[in-house]
Amino acid sequence: MPTHVIYARKSSDSEDRQVLSIDSQIAELKAHALRRGVEVTEVLTEARSAKEPGRPVFGDLMRRIRRGQIESVLCWKMDRLARNHLDHGAVLQALADGKLKEVITPERAYTRSGNDRFLGNFELGIATKFIDDLRDNVKRGNRARFQQGWPNYRPPAGYMEDRETKTVVKHPVNFDLIRRAWDLLLTGTMQPRAILKVLNSEWGYLSRKTKAGGERQMSFSGLYALFSKPFYMGVIQLKSGDSYKGAFEPMITEEEFARAQEILGRPGRPRPKHREFAFSGMLRCGSCGRAMVGEIHTKRSGKSYVYYRCHRRGQVRPCTEPALPERALIEQIEADLARMQLTPEAAGWIRENLLATLKAEADQVASIRQSQEQALRQARTEEDTLLSLRLRGSIDDDTYERRRAEVVSRRVQLEVKLSRPAPTMETLVDRVQSVVAFSEHSPKAFTGGTSVLQRQVLETVGSNYRIVGRKALYEAKKPFMYLKTTDSKSDWCTIVENVRTWLLDKPDEYLPSFDQLRSSV
Repeated sequence: MPTHVIYARKSSDSEDRQVLSIDSQIAELKAHALRRGVEVTEVLTEARSAKEPGRPVFGDLMRRIRRGQIESVLCWKMDRLARNHLDHGAVLQALADGKLKEVITPERAYTRSGNDRFLGNFELGIATKFIDDLRDNVKRGNRARFQQGWPNYRPPAGYMEDRETKTVVKHPVNFDLIRRAWDLLLTGTMQPRAILKVLNSEWGYLSRKTKAGGERQMSFSGLYALFSKPFYMGVIQLKSGDSYKGAFEPMITEEEFARAQEILGRPGRPRPKHREFAFSGMLRCGSCGRAMVGEIHTKRSGKSYVYYRCHRRGQVRPCTEPALPERALIEQIEADLARMQLTPEAAGWIRENLLATLKAEADQVASIRQSQEQALRQARTEEDTLLSLRLRGSIDDDTYERRRAEVVSRRVQLEVKLSRPAPTMETLVDRVQSVVAFSEHSPKAFTGGTSVLQRQVLETVGSNYRIVGRKALYEAKKPFMYLKTTDSKSDWCTIVENVRTWLLDKPDEYLPSFDQLRSSV
């Protein structure tokens, strides 16, 4: 028996503000199914955004479709099914394979036919493009707000939002209370737990009231986190590490903030010194996946050595992976860098031939781009002409829709191609110089460099470092995976071709120059 399923989705995100509620979608779709003579056997609902893959109800729906358990799906619009590229492709592939007989909406039914799948692809593509544009606009708006000195999140205790001006102002009561709490900390005579008791019990602190609740006393973790927020000295610090100067009134000075951090280290005692390990956070155990932590072993002779061991070794079921001496890791990386080091002759030949081939490619890319821009202008003109002809009644609806779909498809494809900026010759030259210079000089610089430079070299040439049997296994990054020490002209030609392909395919991929690595130390 054919199985027809209703799928209704609604999210709370801004792109769904004009969409019917789930109950309204179900009522409309049931009425439409009745008019078409389709018997609905099941109703699936989901209150979740489709911006990213991973919706559980939709995922189960697609699994049942692939198993042949569902023949058709009724939805309010195609964008209820997908707003991201992965789900978009899954729906169209199911139609193309015949696993899904049709997707039915109040406007039309999308079947396996090429025209229906083309229109479905267009509608889903528009929905996905809308989400991409919305994400970019939000990021752009956030950057503009940060640059103006205002956060895009709820300010911490002591501050509040001014909804009319969309700025941050002092809380009429809590600003002074939090400032007094900072004063108690800065005296160095009271620990945070004692300050918390004074703040809540003696001063009667309560958080600001919100729609979700509020008017609660300060927690210990909240107070401890509060004393670590640069926001109070007038700095908006993001998780990405970027910082912006706030336009709101700071509660404390930079000196007071620095003093507070010293006090929070070890209240009442000198702050202990911490050893910085060059590769902390980069290495993982190849057996259990835990982080490798650095530690110092001092021998009877008085000499100290650095080792990295699995974080699980001290647990009930310890990891059996042996500790890795830092010296052994450095020697291995030195050997790996030496194998990718180009001789002066090879470096000069590769540089010269890369630049020659890239210049020819850049000229060709510029010519192709001019042709694409001209074709895009022509497609837009054709679209306007078709509309004028239809308004004058010179062509019928079917002809107009068919021709318009062809022109729109061509225009969208050209816009996607032209949306990616073409690499300039100047940019390509700089990247070629960076790759060759890094290969030539990185072994010597790594051997004689500081721990900071050594870490930067490791992050540049590889990723996903795993330690197995006192050896580091890692994934070499492009374009360094193509470089090797050799005197063979055929190998040089292969290097030129691989690096050229990578440069043209990834013109915007981050690539630090060797000079940048040295200057950042």
